[in-house]
Amino acid sequence: MAGPGFPLDAYLERIGAGGPFDTGAESLHRLHTAQVFAIPFENLDIHLGRDISLAPAALAEKLIGRRRGGYCFELNGLLSLALGALGHAPRPCLARVLYGRPGPGPRTHQVLLLELGGRTWLADVGFGGPGLRAPIPLEPGRVDAQYGERYRLRRDPSLGLVLQQESGEGWQDLYAFSAELTLPADIDMANFFTSRWPGSPFRQRRICALAMPSGRVTLSDFELAIRQGGTLRRETLEPGPAYLEALVTHFGLELDVAYDAFAAPAPSTP
Repeated sequence: MAGPGFPLDAYLERIGAGGPFDTGAESLHRLHTAQVFAIPFENLDIHLGRDISLAPAALAEKLIGRRRGGYCFELNGLLSLALGALGHAPRPCLARVLYGRPGPGPRTHQVLLLELGGRTWLADVGFGGPGLRAPIPLEPGRVDAQYGERYRLRRDPSLGLVLQQESGEGWQDLYAFSAELTLPADIDMANFFTSRWPGSPFRQRRICALAMPSGRVTLSDFELAIRQGGTLRRETLEPGPAYLEALVTHFGLELDVAYDAFAAPAPSTP
């Protein structure tokens, strides 16, 4: 939960959300969707040799003050701080990513769970793939339609709850989670592993992604993909100024370093 120093007004300006907000489900929905569409998923700091701090002041300074994005621990960490400042009591939960993998991954994706109006809600503004635009209740089998996408939860006897998204080939698994207790130390360990382990996918390539009401824009290393409505446009960027320009144009990211800074190695495990 956010302390008294959380810059709530600056956060709301950053995500373009107007009040008033309360502790109801409608306010949660508005806050969630506003952040999803305003703050991109990105892992660039890992490739600039920078540590990923989850301290509240560091999250506010980076994502609000410098108008950067982040990955799941940062994005959902920021949302948790904002929800806490508004009187909610979100709790973190660690999930296993299934999307794009041959089998379940480690518990390295952070989501949030909230109790509202007698229901438990899943909130997640930090999935770099085809993730939620809005929170959904933890009601397996229920289908939620959001901005042209459809999501549902299914129960798995081994993995717990599995979030699925409907694609052209049917329902695809995104990640699995359970409501077991997750401590701050668990989040810190998962963040350290994800950003420091040499085999981590986030150390293998630069990723930026931003959801739009009608689609999604993704940059994987130099491959730019813009899906809007029923169309998909792809472009291969050149290293250097064209790459930095694409960060500004498509994700609103202005880095404080030159492109050559990406040559610096990411932090290695001590």
